[in-house]
Amino acid sequence: MNAQIDFESIGIGFGTSPLKGEEAARAVTSAIEAGYTLIDTASRYENEEAVGQGIRDSGIAREDVIVQTKLRGHDHDNVRGALELSLEKLGVDYVDVWMVHWPLPMLGLYPQAYEEMITLQEEGLVRTLGVSNFLPEHLDELKSRTGHVPAVNQIQVDPGIHRPELRAELKNRGITVQSWSPLSKGGDLFETEPVKSAAEAHGITPSQAVLAWHRAIGAVPIVRSTSEERRKQNLDAIKVTLTPAEVEAIGGLPQRELGEWDPRTHDER
Repeated sequence: MNAQIDFESIGIGFGTSPLKGEEAARAVTSAIEAGYTLIDTASRYENEEAVGQGIRDSGIAREDVIVQTKLRGHDHDNVRGALELSLEKLGVDYVDVWMVHWPLPMLGLYPQAYEEMITLQEEGLVRTLGVSNFLPEHLDELKSRTGHVPAVNQIQVDPGIHRPELRAELKNRGITVQSWSPLSKGGDLFETEPVKSAAEAHGITPSQAVLAWHRAIGAVPIVRSTSEERRKQNLDAIKVTLTPAEVEAIGGLPQRELGEWDPRTHDER
């Protein structure tokens, strides 16, 4: 069973891709000092050492921060070794959330990898298991092979790719949605009329309006910023409640295709 983490109470998580080295460490420390409690990284980001340093530099107690990392594609057949390396780099005895980063169906190894992840969770090295970029067909295969339902699925979501059918399916399965790249390309999105109108109506920034939209649709956005001021502003979006009309208008923006990020074909190892 997954150890319970109340993702809804977290509100907004701090993302660390593509930060590296001292920049990543400083950003993580600053984010924790601003009030972020969920720190997201991945083996693929190659910044776990810096993320761990940033957590230690913050002085926060280990049990008061949720450390979330991901199993990269080329480790689907080296699950234990991958976790041991992530733990060493992060400088922790366990991770709170461990995800399969991409299903990579062309390899066909993700169900086997997830089975091994369950074993490592049972050994106390992981609190909660999740996935990233999984579609219902991949979740069905996991359930069939392992009997397990991930606690969370981190997927690409923004007002231009809001994926209502997938989000509804995940909700029906009891899986929390995390949004990666929640602000899309920022500038273009921020200039749209629904976002500008919501920001003006609430006296907030366009990015806060978009993050409030994520919360309104039941998603936990994972947002990154190199600016201390923007990190604080982003976190303050938790306090914003959009009207139903504003949520509908922002969700009604023209939709884009997943393109290269389609989990059925994307090969990121």
